[in-house]
Amino acid sequence: MTGWARRPPASRRESPESEAALRDPEASETESAAGEARRGRRASRDAAGGEAGSERRRGFAAEPQDPAARARGLLLDSLSRSARTRGQLAEMLARKEVPEEVAEAALDRFTELGLVDDAAYAEAFTRSRHEHKGLGSRAIAFELRRRSVPDEVVQEAVSALDSEQEERTAFRLARERQARMTGLPREVQARRLAGFLARKGYGGELVGRAVREALANAAAIEAEAEQDGFDPEDLGFAQDTAG
Repeated sequence: MTGWARRPPASRRESPESEAALRDPEASETESAAGEARRGRRASRDAAGGEAGSERRRGFAAEPQDPAARARGLLLDSLSRSARTRGQLAEMLARKEVPEEVAEAALDRFTELGLVDDAAYAEAFTRSRHEHKGLGSRAIAFELRRRSVPDEVVQEAVSALDSEQEERTAFRLARERQARMTGLPREVQARRLAGFLARKGYGGELVGRAVREALANAAAIEAEAEQDGFDPEDLGFAQDTAG
């Protein structure tokens, strides 16, 4: 109890700085000034470091990229998504404001490496569009020119479609289309079939033969059905009347 009574309350105990101030007011002021100076130096260093970091970041962002490296990167990015013709790639680089001489040099290098090949592109495009979409040589040539393929490359590619191959495809398409028009008058069928094949890129003479063949085939099927007679049971529609 005696020791506890001699200890002053916490509210009345003095901090070391207060005790130093009581002992030597001038020393307290000196220590305070020194502390302020130290804090000021730290703040200055922090500010300087922040500004330097900002300058470095701004300098890095503003540092110009090598145009040739940028052109190569743009080409690789575009080709990684899908095949492109040289003309398409040149247009893309122009939109990206790559200097023309830099773009041409990059495209030449990619052509040497086989990464850009208009002839291979046109050949694959022709085969795919004819086999999967039934396009004729005219439509294919139009699509290739839209993709900036040179005329001589276009002609070489579409010439791979021989006349017999185009005829077989046109006749098949006309028959398939006509089968969906059986309820229409013959003249309406003929007109719609002709427009359909023309949009597919087939020439007028081939379109006429394909339409005539499709209509003649349909007429033959109808005549055969009339001659043989029509029985709903043949189509599976007869009702079971046994019960």
